[in-house]
Order: sequence, then structure tokens, then C-alpha cells
Amino acid sequence: MDTYGFSFAIGAMKPEPFMYRATCELLGADTSEYFTNDRVAMIGDSAKCDRDGPRALGIRGYLLNRMGGKDFSNLVEFSDSILAANR
Repeated sequence: MDTYGFSFAIGAMKPEPFMYRATCELLGADTSEYFTNDRVAMIGDSAKCDRDGPRALGIRGYLLNRMGGKDFSNLVEFSDSILAANR
């Protein structure tokens, strides 16, 4: 990974919108363009912070559910899906 969005360094915590925007800016993503075009994706193990919070801003947020169920059960499945959608 080239960039991380640590809450202690950014000064915000998920699901605060500033946390997602600041992390995207660290990655070099123009949030005004990327959020509206559904081009940013993230995954995590919290429905509230990693799926629902990002979706409220236009980020494709997904739940990493290792027990199975909705969204994805592992990161390989997630990355394969993202790569396939961007071909």
C-alpha cells in the first residue's frame, strides 16, 4: 500500500465523512469527481463504517463478511470483482 488513512493522523473517525474524503485525497483521488462517478471502492468488516458510511458519500462500500452472506467473504473475491469491473 502506498497510502493509509489513519484516524489519529487525520483527526476523524469512521463513519465521519471527513475521514473518507481525507483518505481519498491522500490517495490522490479527486473526491468531487470520483465520488459522483462511483469510482472509489472500499471494504471492511464493519457494516456501519466500511459499507454504509462510504455509500452515503458515493463510495462503493462493501462488507467483508468472513462467515459468508452478503458482499464478500474474502479479499481475493473483492479484488477480483473490482478488477473485472474496471476492464
